[in-house]
Amino acid sequence: MESLQSKLSVSAMTANLRIFTEPRGLIRLLQFIFAIFAFATACSGSSSVLLSNSRNNSISASWSYPYNLKNTQIISDNKPEKPISSANDIKPSAEFFVFTGVTSMLLSLGFAIVYVLMDQRYRNDERLPLIDFIVILIWSIFWIAGSAAWAKGVSNIRTQTSWESIAKRSDFCSEALSCKEVYSGTYGSIIVSVIFGFLNFILWAGSAWFVYKETRLFKSGTAQQQQQQESSEQPSNFSNFGAPTIQQQSGIRSPNSMG
Repeated sequence: MESLQSKLSVSAMTANLRIFTEPRGLIRLLQFIFAIFAFATACSGSSSVLLSNSRNNSISASWSYPYNLKNTQIISDNKPEKPISSANDIKPSAEFFVFTGVTSMLLSLGFAIVYVLMDQRYRNDERLPLIDFIVILIWSIFWIAGSAAWAKGVSNIRTQTSWESIAKRSDFCSEALSCKEVYSGTYGSIIVSVIFGFLNFILWAGSAWFVYKETRLFKSGTAQQQQQQESSEQPSNFSNFGAPTIQQQSGIRSPNSMG
């Protein structure tokens, strides 16, 4: 028990909290926060629409994450009618976006802990920065692809759940039974999630440079450039070493010219 407490105290003493003042640590902290906002707003986009026809029949539809509109029924006069949509192209993009957000939150938290508790090992071990760099590249692709697909999905949700679209699919809304909107759905949360998705892509892609500077690829290239500069400067220095100047040569007289 005492050994465990001593290890925890040593870890607390060696924790490098100053890493969050550096770009690499600060961006990890922002990635953690923005990832939570991204998948939280995407999952909280539940809403509904309500219509009524000339006979005072109510037509309603409600939807929520994962926005499987193909299996979401239109309720007409308290009875299920048709699904909101005949296609199921929104659910995969929504689930992939949330998957990217949740895994990004966990990865950013994990690497932030590594930065704080294992900073020296991270700088000295060539594998850790390389793994970090590869993960950043993969999740940057995930964010741009997932955000673009989810933006298209949000557009489809707004189109397929509009009261005009619901009225066209419902048998209780026809030329003889004209329908009017009572209230429509709200889409603010899922629109904000798309914005956070692209912001997460910027954060992950931007952090690639700061992590790349810690990898062996960058350090070896920098060392080679320094060696080339030093090797190019050495011949010029040695060529001037010991060479008499023109003034010194003119100041030296031959023995015959003296006297």
